[in-house]
Amino acid sequence: MCKLFNKYSKEIEKYCLENELDFEKAKSLPQCWGKNDIWLQYHDPSKGSNGLLDETPAPIVLKIFVENGNVKFEQTEYTQKYLGKVS
Repeated sequence: MCKLFNKYSKEIEKYCLENELDFEKAKSLPQCWGKNDIWLQYHDPSKGSNGLLDETPAPIVLKIFVENGNVKFEQTEYTQKYLGKVS
């Protein structure tokens, strides 16, 4: 897990709770990150195991940005599908 996710995990957890998203799932998703952002992705192991080597799709589920110490979130078309809590 990236250090940025760890550093802002409380804010991410709060966002998940407020938006009825599953924080435990969010923690387990593959992550791409830069200096000020984290992108959570979904990976289906049944569709390939080599990632970019076999061009396995990994849609972006949630985008997290840190701007001036503030955490901002951007949901995608896959957020509810892969992070939404099942009723």
